[in-house]
Amino acid sequence: MTKHTFNISIDCPHCAQKIESTLNSDKRVEKAILDFNNKKLTVNSELSREEIIKIATAISDEISFEKTYSFNAKIDCADCAKKVERALSGNKNVSYASFDFPKGKLVVKTTLNKAEIEKLCKECEDDIELSEHEEIENDQKLELIRICVSLAIFIVAFTFKLHYLFLLSYVIAGYDVLINAVKNIFKGKIFDENFLMSIATVGALILSSYSEAAAVMIFYQIGEYFQAKAVRKSRKSIKALLDITAKEALLENGELISVEKIEVGTIIVVRPGEKVALDGVVVEGTSALDEKALTGESLPVDVEVGSEVLSGSVNLSSLIKVKVTKRYDESTATKIIELIETSSDKKSKSEQFITRFSRYYTPLVCLLALIIAFIVPLITKDPFNMWIYRAMELLVISCPCALVLSIPLSYFASIGTYAKNGILVKGSDVVEKLSKVSKIAFDKTGTLTKGELTCTSVINLTSLNIMPYLASLESSSTHPIAKAIVKSNKEQLFKVDHLTELPGKGIKGDINGVTYYAGNSKLFSNVNESKETAVYFGTSDEVLGYVTLSDTVKDDSVKAIEDLKSLGIKELTMISGDKKETCESIAKKLKLDSFHYSLLPDQKLNTLKAMMSSDSIVAYCGDGINDAPSLAQADIGISMGGCGSDAAIEQSDMVIISDSLTKISDAIKISRRTELIVKENIVFSLAVKLLVIILAIIGLSSMWLAIFSDVGVALIAVINAMRSGKKL
Repeated sequence: MTKHTFNISIDCPHCAQKIESTLNSDKRVEKAILDFNNKKLTVNSELSREEIIKIATAISDEISFEKTYSFNAKIDCADCAKKVERALSGNKNVSYASFDFPKGKLVVKTTLNKAEIEKLCKECEDDIELSEHEEIENDQKLELIRICVSLAIFIVAFTFKLHYLFLLSYVIAGYDVLINAVKNIFKGKIFDENFLMSIATVGALILSSYSEAAAVMIFYQIGEYFQAKAVRKSRKSIKALLDITAKEALLENGELISVEKIEVGTIIVVRPGEKVALDGVVVEGTSALDEKALTGESLPVDVEVGSEVLSGSVNLSSLIKVKVTKRYDESTATKIIELIETSSDKKSKSEQFITRFSRYYTPLVCLLALIIAFIVPLITKDPFNMWIYRAMELLVISCPCALVLSIPLSYFASIGTYAKNGILVKGSDVVEKLSKVSKIAFDKTGTLTKGELTCTSVINLTSLNIMPYLASLESSSTHPIAKAIVKSNKEQLFKVDHLTELPGKGIKGDINGVTYYAGNSKLFSNVNESKETAVYFGTSDEVLGYVTLSDTVKDDSVKAIEDLKSLGIKELTMISGDKKETCESIAKKLKLDSFHYSLLPDQKLNTLKAMMSSDSIVAYCGDGINDAPSLAQADIGISMGGCGSDAAIEQSDMVIISDSLTKISDAIKISRRTELIVKENIVFSLAVKLLVIILAIIGLSSMWLAIFSDVGVALIAVINAMRSGKKL
């Protein structure tokens, strides 16, 4: 199977759903996903790209595999510009190419992607420079003018009772709908929006309801206009969110180079106001960085030599030099973009329900319309005109676009909200599960705690202050315990002579002519092993004191646990490989419901499995390679994006970029809001349609009400869905 990805253009959500379901029913297709909001079609299939395009376009004329791109093109020779234009125009995958040399603008309409266009241009003229390319949006101004003209004619016709003007207004508003309907009839395709709207309004004209036919078509187009505008607004917000990467980076020698060409170890310069192009470590300078686009945190982060910086953050104050630690395709910003773009690959149960529902709903309502139009009047002996009119109303009502569009849009918008809050989710199914999570298990080190030892107490058993002596002995070691001791010492260090390592026990050295020892309890015969991590200090004759060390709880862990409890999470537990005393202390501080200790990775996994059941959704939060199996096993795997390993991030369903545990409660709040909006849209859309269907059957409805139940409900549902895109 080969994975094919297409950039597409499509405005009808119902058509998009039909294309997706038809492709998925093909035995040669393993999986097909048409992301209406992101304008992307992904197909895992044995078929070639050409065969997939042929199948999709045969299903609906609404889909176009061509996109229009606009480039700022820099080239010195007018003749060379023409040569590029001719080369592009001659390519079979390009339907239109125009190079405006005076303005330096290149416009291309093609099925190729941006990289392929650039490659074609470079092959023709190597010195051409293309930049700031973006897709050109279809201009809605002409559509708005057409609606205004038809509406003005309708008002004149209504005022002076001129039937021919109603017809003119109808044709201006709906000529494209009628043309598309005729095309589809010849292709044997019915039940799409164009066909239903045409049959309903033409039927109204036949019944001499001229004003209603024109009004229905006008208000249908008005609804479509605002619906498209709402969707476009949502797309733009996501597009702005994805625009977090720098295209070029400045090297030390002053050369600007594409970020894709920069290797690990290269030093790049980031000036004030510029984006950090790639992940790295500061090697020169101090500054403040705005990481809002990555972590959702509004406060700037101070960085200095040795500080890690993330691609996509903005330098606010001073010039810094950064040593690159990750290539472009491995950088934080690139991973964020990739996760957002692929987030629609996993659909929620609500989306799957709507897909199945719409497959049967429209044909059933149309069948009901036929029965009402031609069978009911035979039974009731009523005039055919009356029942045909009611059937026309049903045809208008039957389009399921309100649901087909608004439900995916709700999830799409919420995924954007997650990203704004520094949270990445890998599919709308994750959003749905998050709203129902009832148990959460946490790894300890690096998740609930900082993952670095600090001195918790210094015990002097004599009048001697042991800390500067102990820190002096440990100052040459790179061991984490030694580093923690040296960091905790506030006094001046002593010179150490004859420093000697004692394997498995500790070290010894001479300070001011006295030999001192530092290490574990094995160094001294007269001490008992501490329940905590401890380093003892003394001479060959006596113990002078000791320090205890422990991993400290993260600053926001207490609040995170409190927030989760306030949301009604039933069980919060810690699963750790650390010893009992340490885990017990951490669990007590955080007021966790339970804790499990001294576990190897496979034992962690078994403990998690024991928590899981069919009636509960269990999340696991971790950051290390040893957490990867548990992250994959849990209903929802949550990893720390800043300190987390690549294996953990890969296996997780949700990534917290800032490593802040309070983001978990934020994620649950967003998911619950999204699920509420989805349920509101489902209930509202179905209730209104059912009500209007009943009213139409008993003769208490009208075309005006029918059009509201179609376009009006769709517009209201879309506007409601966009609430998912608001920050908490």
